[in-house]
Amino acid sequence: MPMSALSVFVLDDDVGICRILNRMLSLEEYEVRTSQSVEEAVTAIDEKSFDAYLLDYRLRDGTGLDVAERLRSKGSSAPIILMSGYDLDEVASRAETLRVFDMIQKPFSRDDLCIALKNSIRPEPTPAPPICGSRG
Repeated sequence: MPMSALSVFVLDDDVGICRILNRMLSLEEYEVRTSQSVEEAVTAIDEKSFDAYLLDYRLRDGTGLDVAERLRSKGSSAPIILMSGYDLDEVASRAETLRVFDMIQKPFSRDDLCIALKNSIRPEPTPAPPICGSRG
């Protein structure tokens, strides 16, 4: 059975960062939708749900946590990863309340992003296959 691509929503007010993340995630075979404002993001998430959300913290018209709050109020339990170039300690308790899966500091590497995303989307750890020839 072919697996459909997992969808990721990216919110960042920097168009360049959106382009880079779109390219990086597309290469990892994610279906990507980007947005540059809280207003745009709210419209997009009201139209469709995504498998994971990458939300920048500080935006011109609000914060990524405003979008996280909207997602949680709609009943979404999809993983949210908060990105920021600022100190995230000040928002940690609100992020925890909104069940933000991870917070990554900008600038981050492609590996850091992909690992955070894979860990957030993975439904449950896959049990190790049995060792050949072992019994019980």
